Amino acid sequence: MHGPDEPRCVVDPTTGRPILMAPQRQKRPMHTGPAAAAGACPFCPGNESDTPPEVEVVRNTGSAGATSRWTARAFPNKYPANDCHEVIAEGAEHHEQPGDLDVATWRACLSLWQRRVRALEARPGIATAYLFKNTGALAGASIAHNHSQLLGLPELPPRLQLELAHARALPQCPWCASLAGAAAEGRLVHQSPAHAVFAPDPPKLPHETWLLPRRCDDDFLTTDLDSLAEAMHALFVAVARGLGRPAFNLWLHRVPGQRFHWHFELQPRTGQMAGLELGGDMYINSVPAAVSAARLRAGLGST
Repeated sequence: MHGPDEPRCVVDPTTGRPILMAPQRQKRPMHTGPAAAAGACPFCPGNESDTPPEVEVVRNTGSAGATSRWTARAFPNKYPANDCHEVIAEGAEHHEQPGDLDVATWRACLSLWQRRVRALEARPGIATAYLFKNTGALAGASIAHNHSQLLGLPELPPRLQLELAHARALPQCPWCASLAGAAAEGRLVHQSPAHAVFAPDPPKLPHETWLLPRRCDDDFLTTDLDSLAEAMHALFVAVARGLGRPAFNLWLHRVPGQRFHWHFELQPRTGQMAGLELGGDMYINSVPAAVSAARLRAGLGST
């Protein structure tokens, strides 16, 4: 039995899709947007007591071997959506845009992402650890300080089930196919040694951008971290500079134990979800992929 405020999973009887009911998330203090509460940021160094105790932390080590303040912290979500919900605070400095963090910081954060994904998926009953980032109030963030979230789920989310089934039915990996034409079609934003950032064709909404490994059989948990950190930093810088520091959502699509071309999808919140998107699960987009990619490349200082 669940208490009235405890998170629980229910099923939409009209679609069979899961819904995470989490009434206590109404109690979250808002530190973003025009209604932001006054007070110190709970994710900044010195305010660690405002969060649950950390489950893992990354600290810098100086030249003399002394440890400095943390670079990244993982801890249970104080207002969880389910029984397996973690937060990863990224960067000791208070920045809202992840493009303000340097490549070295992102390498440390990405390594922590990998370890926390592995740790959650080792728990009984967890089929996948779903990683996502909300940046800005319009994207659903309640804390401005850079952070991401991990949800341990008992089954793949419906969107991932759909992607897996569709990919299996095709003669070629759809992500490989999209990447193969990106450069010639003007959709490529950045390439690192093992990863690429590009605009998919067609994009569902304006300025949708993907980051994925150039090798289809790459494993997120063992991917080249130097290359991924370079590509992730480039993605965040391109979005911040090319699109005027927008609110956005980022999520990781991967299927543990299955051949599946893992990838990050980033969606700037520069447009609005309206009736067709929300009611029909269909999309209207007025910005072609090559136009988006050109703006993002301009943000990186290259055309």
